Amino acid sequence: MSSGIRVDHLMGDLPENRLRLWMGIRKQIATDAMPPEEDDPLSAEEKETIINWIDQGLIAVRSRVKDKNGSVRRLTVAQYRNSLRDLLGMDDDFTDILPPDAISKDGFLNNADSMLLSPVLLEAYFDIAEKSLDAAIVDTTTPPAIQKFRMEFGEQINTEPYPDKLILGANSHLLPNTDFVVKETAPEKPFPYVHDLMTTEYRFIEGYEGNATVRGWREYDSIYHSVFACMRGDTGYPKGEAYDLVPEGLLLRPAIPSIEEFQVGSTYGPKANFKISLRELPDHGNFRVTVDAAKYDDGLLLERRVPEFPADATDALTVTNLNDSQTVLVPEAGVYQVDIHPTPNENKTRKRLDLSLGDRRFSGELAQPAFLLVRLDAGELNVKAKLADDIPLVRLQMTPIAEDTSLFREFKQFESRAPLLGVHIGLRRDCGSTLVPVNEPVSVNSTELQTFEFSGAIRNFPRPDVEKDNVNYLAGIKEIGVQSEYTDQRDRPRLKLHSVEFEGPYYEQWPPKSHENIFIASDHQDEPEIYASEIIHSFASRAFRRPVAEQEMSSTLQIWKEAYAETGDFNQAIKESLLVVLTSPQFLFLIENSTSPKPERLDEWELASKLSYFLWNSSPDAELLKLATTKRLEADLDQQIDRMMADPQFKQFLSEFTSQWLSLDKLDVVETNRKMYPNLTRQVKLYLRKEPQQFLAYLFQENLPVANLVRSDFIVVNDVIANYYGIESDSESGFEYRAILHNKNGLGGMLSQAGILAGLSDGKEANPIKRGAWLARKIVAEPPEDPPPNVPALDEDLTKLTLRQRLELHRNQKGCVQCHTGIDPWGFPFEEYDAGGLFKSEGDVDSETTLPDGTHVASMQEFKDYLADDRVDQVAFSVLKHLATYAVGRTLTYNEIEFLRENAVELKAYGYRMQDMLRFVVHSPLFLEK
Repeated sequence: MSSGIRVDHLMGDLPENRLRLWMGIRKQIATDAMPPEEDDPLSAEEKETIINWIDQGLIAVRSRVKDKNGSVRRLTVAQYRNSLRDLLGMDDDFTDILPPDAISKDGFLNNADSMLLSPVLLEAYFDIAEKSLDAAIVDTTTPPAIQKFRMEFGEQINTEPYPDKLILGANSHLLPNTDFVVKETAPEKPFPYVHDLMTTEYRFIEGYEGNATVRGWREYDSIYHSVFACMRGDTGYPKGEAYDLVPEGLLLRPAIPSIEEFQVGSTYGPKANFKISLRELPDHGNFRVTVDAAKYDDGLLLERRVPEFPADATDALTVTNLNDSQTVLVPEAGVYQVDIHPTPNENKTRKRLDLSLGDRRFSGELAQPAFLLVRLDAGELNVKAKLADDIPLVRLQMTPIAEDTSLFREFKQFESRAPLLGVHIGLRRDCGSTLVPVNEPVSVNSTELQTFEFSGAIRNFPRPDVEKDNVNYLAGIKEIGVQSEYTDQRDRPRLKLHSVEFEGPYYEQWPPKSHENIFIASDHQDEPEIYASEIIHSFASRAFRRPVAEQEMSSTLQIWKEAYAETGDFNQAIKESLLVVLTSPQFLFLIENSTSPKPERLDEWELASKLSYFLWNSSPDAELLKLATTKRLEADLDQQIDRMMADPQFKQFLSEFTSQWLSLDKLDVVETNRKMYPNLTRQVKLYLRKEPQQFLAYLFQENLPVANLVRSDFIVVNDVIANYYGIESDSESGFEYRAILHNKNGLGGMLSQAGILAGLSDGKEANPIKRGAWLARKIVAEPPEDPPPNVPALDEDLTKLTLRQRLELHRNQKGCVQCHTGIDPWGFPFEEYDAGGLFKSEGDVDSETTLPDGTHVASMQEFKDYLADDRVDQVAFSVLKHLATYAVGRTLTYNEIEFLRENAVELKAYGYRMQDMLRFVVHSPLFLEK
């Protein structure tokens, strides 16, 4: 009764929903945990009789044939979004009004039993379908309106700057208008269009004159009141100046992320945070941002890290009289250290220094004479240096660096790196910005200007929601952010930004592809009813993921006829008929029809859909549908699995499955103690959350054995994560994830991944209960029973006790011990990791444990060895169980689970390789039968 279960109320026929409970009872009796200590123990004969009776009952259950009767399950939000995108051929996402899917007990979002269809949800589907069709279908008789502008940068580039001093709110460091130009250039298109020029005349009742806020109507008339160039962000760049202007552009150092949380740290965004703030962007449609940029021919700032060279070095070049530009002859090309000496009484003064070497500019704080490492060509060099406040400089010394020195090697590494260009779009807030990246950052490897393009759908990015005609000067400001992205603390050359160009809506053709996907080519375009029938048949067949039935076709065409008869508008009538298609069960649900309760093979169309929503999380493509049409899909199954795993859409499976299987959303909600874990920033969390997905992707890509899930000599990381783990690697991948050997205690496999472990904490202290329960459920598929109600939390006031001692007090409470017997032993090895998910390299850590099967392990490494060697069968079974549960979209029956357990051994000879296990699931009757 301590767990609230009465055995005398259970039925002896072992129904399906009580099998796990009976298996638990068997285990309790076999281990003498039942009856409880206060009751009389069972005799050996009674114990054997009960266990044999339960075993016979379980055997009888396995002989039952469970009715199949097909299945019906709703598309998840992600599946619905992806299906709409692929069907309509456009990226605009209108699904943000949908509520999130419910999480099943198995941890997945696609479980048919938890995917209800409420009237509110159905109403949202109608709204989304209407907006999507309105965006996809255009009026071909009206030319599109296209907005395009270009901003160019350079010191004194604007020969006719706007005379008024502009302002854009708190901490908005506006670039001087002399240093940038805005032009509304007309796009070159092969079709007629309207150039949509931005509004320049405004009238605000709350505006600005200089830095003063004014009340009362103010009138403005300039493109420079519509488009601003600013460096809004946190102040206090740690090394050098965050940005500089040179004649050929704007120089940007890496945008170091800030905490960006109110009352915790700066909310204004990363340092070196360049934004184009503007009043107008299109409401919908695709856009393209084009950036002309280059890697600056930069020098490495030294600050206090190296000693200065002797003032009388024989091979040094010395320049005096630095009040004026000087010309010096560099005798030999190479890497030089530049030392700058102020007057003796100013040696300890830390001031900004501006240095020009030829046409190159360098700036930073002069903290010591040794200022810069730079590569110089042989020949004449113009030198100019100026210290802030006009403090006199005595001399400048340039000393060649030998190639066999560590300083030379450091500079070689520095100049081999490239800045990473990233574009972001969002909105301005009073205390910062809300921005979302556009595509992945790109490496800028050349010192010659290159053109980089970034594109997306404007609706999918944050937008300021303000009432129409708001008369506040700062209301409704959109932003395009351009950054030299920050990965880790390693120095890299600056990004030279020459221009940024925006075009939207962006059309490669007119009518757009989304329109042509619906209004297909036909010889009957002059015969409305026949053409409408062809359009509906084509669209509905793709939407239903099978040939449209005659009755479905007839009823949908009738809707078109009635709408067309009423309005005479062909396109509008098509919209109304396709609206029915997009809100029909045939589109919103995955339906597997069955003619009897007996197991039946999926038909080819059902197989195409089931396979596609498993491996791509979206609708089947043309090749899958073609194979289904010719009834060759099942015969070609292995080839299609290979093709689908190699396709970029496989990432959609990896993202959804990994996140749901491993409960990665826990990292999103845990509130980390920033004083204790200052390095676990928002940016680091973002990439740590992706690490398990990238790790699993690598295991699938290389078809590696499942033991790598718990123990591996490699990790799959980018520079951000490597820096968080404290790994000094020659790998410089930027944001790209790569497999590298870690050679570090405490790393390797998913059990050591910081994103998982940090999510399984309270943000301040590691939690072995959460981590143990997670491992039992997700990695070894031996889930503990649900806890009884009203269990008290750990007492944080027992500060003199270790966490293990506090747990022992907790588990000894009535009703707690049985659950914790199946949790705590799995969790104690994780005590080697702190709440930030990092290995504790110092201090005493009590991670010893005796596991439920009696095995004793003394450390996490021993624990990993135990799982990867002794329990690899169970780890593989857990992966197969979760893969199969996700693949079929429902909780597995007892017989199905036993089928996996018994038949998976055929994969053992090859180490339970990841691709092999996925193929095993797809070829199993669990997947192929309905």
